[in-house]
Amino acid sequence: MLVFIRSVSREINRYFDLSFLLKFIALFALFYYTNMFFVDLTIPGKSYNAWFVEHLNYINWITGSIMYTANLMTQAVGLDTHVVNTRYLVVPGGHSLFMNWQCVGLGIFSFWAAFVLANSMGWKKKIKWGIGGFLAIWFLNCCRTALLMIALENNWKEWKQGWKHGRTLDHHDLFNYGCYIVLLGMIWFFYKKFKNKQSSKDAGKTA
Repeated sequence: MLVFIRSVSREINRYFDLSFLLKFIALFALFYYTNMFFVDLTIPGKSYNAWFVEHLNYINWITGSIMYTANLMTQAVGLDTHVVNTRYLVVPGGHSLFMNWQCVGLGIFSFWAAFVLANSMGWKKKIKWGIGGFLAIWFLNCCRTALLMIALENNWKEWKQGWKHGRTLDHHDLFNYGCYIVLLGMIWFFYKKFKNKQSSKDAGKTA
């Protein structure tokens, strides 16, 4: 039976990396549900933890960094915006934006961290690729937030009416689509670079 399982595993690995897939799924679940656990600690209710909120609330730190960076972007184009209580981007007498935890991109961060850690490479490369992906996701969110405020203040109808049947344009979905497109591009670039290096090593061993 054990021999049969090993032969099946080798056959599966001929078509795709089963060990990578299992590691990726396990790591993604770990990161995602750990984030959800900490989110619960920040929401008033049974799981609320004042000490965590005051000292270790990394969700609020990420939110604040996005909002303050978006604030710089909107001010750069002439809007009189201000950040209030870390989560609000406000134009006095105009529109305001509130960033809830769902807008931070915790699921996408979890996806990228799981992908990088599941791959077989040195820790220096994992740190390099991990930080690069995190910064790309974070910067896209900053741009999304700033663009939404600019759109609201300038009454851009296409941001309000949507593409079909008068639907409201969901900027959360747009952010997710944009992030996954960027991440897929980074994954393509990663595999292209990694395979080229691996091919060069194999050719050197053969020679």
